Amino acid sequence: MRTKTSNILRATSLLIILCLILILIGCDKHDNPQSNPENSSYNYAIPEEKQDGWLVTSVEDVDVDKILLEEAISKIVDGDFVNISSILIARDGQLIVDELFRTTLDANDAAVRNTDLNVHTMQSATKSFASALMGIAIDKGFINSVDVGFYTLFPEYDSFENWSDSKNQITLENVLTMQHGWQYNEWDYPIESDQNTLFFIYRNYSDFVKGLLDLPMSSELGNSFAYSTMASHALGAAISNKSNKSVPDFAQEYLFGPLQFDTVYWLFSPTNRAMTGCCLFISGRDMIKLGQLYLDEGRWNGEQIISSNWIEKSVTKAVDLNLGFTDGYGYQWWMKEFTVDGQSVDAFFAAGNGGQFIYVFPSLNAVISLTGENYGSQTMYQVTSLLEDYLLKALK
Repeated sequence: MRTKTSNILRATSLLIILCLILILIGCDKHDNPQSNPENSSYNYAIPEEKQDGWLVTSVEDVDVDKILLEEAISKIVDGDFVNISSILIARDGQLIVDELFRTTLDANDAAVRNTDLNVHTMQSATKSFASALMGIAIDKGFINSVDVGFYTLFPEYDSFENWSDSKNQITLENVLTMQHGWQYNEWDYPIESDQNTLFFIYRNYSDFVKGLLDLPMSSELGNSFAYSTMASHALGAAISNKSNKSVPDFAQEYLFGPLQFDTVYWLFSPTNRAMTGCCLFISGRDMIKLGQLYLDEGRWNGEQIISSNWIEKSVTKAVDLNLGFTDGYGYQWWMKEFTVDGQSVDAFFAAGNGGQFIYVFPSLNAVISLTGENYGSQTMYQVTSLLEDYLLKALK
């Protein structure tokens, strides 16, 4: 596996700040795209066979409507759904679609010197990978359980600002479910405002974990959802502390290696911690493997990589939400109930700014992943219409 690194400096431009900020706010309703009366502009082809752990097969072999699928992907090719750079679909444990649409690199690629069009920023979908790594850390005994006090995972710090006894009550589970209790808001304020907690920590601390742990508490520990990229970053730091391994090394040994990942890039904080809240770069074929791993209850090609118990807990709704693009949140995974031809189809998914998605549909035995360049835009949630009006119909 080829691994590269890139340190984020205090003087980093707005470009790199955008790699840190995650704009996952409630989506607007979009009109359904109109059908294209012309012939399909996309012709289906079986994915390439590679030595990367994937079995490939044709859509006909796994009961997928080829005509509907070609219509759906034609909507991407024709621009009815904009700035989608790739789509991959797996059904019954086999890869059936692997399509790359982007022809140029973007500013995020420059941050890690990526030159491969197939490799893409995961943005906040990185959080779901961090959750998987935390599950492995618990499975292997590096961390006792999700009930452990979160501050006990950081013995390197002698003291904290804004101390209150309630900080001792924060558990690892509170952080995993974004019910941590810190006064934290990265959704409601402009990116370069100190009221935006993400930017406040970025500007005022070289050690982002210390910046998070220094925050004052709110009065709603365990009861209020506050989405926090820095909290997810701290998850990676906790794994590193308890395992005595860097996050890239831990991931390679216990997750990326067993899943046969190829190229991996991380962005790093000024204190040389991998940014597990936002900044993983991998290929689409590796990206969708995480969804397949979770669909198969932690197994990949017969090997149990994560315990089925962790998978079940991770994708069980811990927080009820009504944000349009999601109905709830688990351990760094979102939940959504889709409606297809009047029937409900449940999914859990990873999501990242710009349109980075890994959707898992247990009832359909299917996984769909997409990457995109709709950064900072509600347009990224066009994926709801793409799924409900086209792709899920092809799968059903």
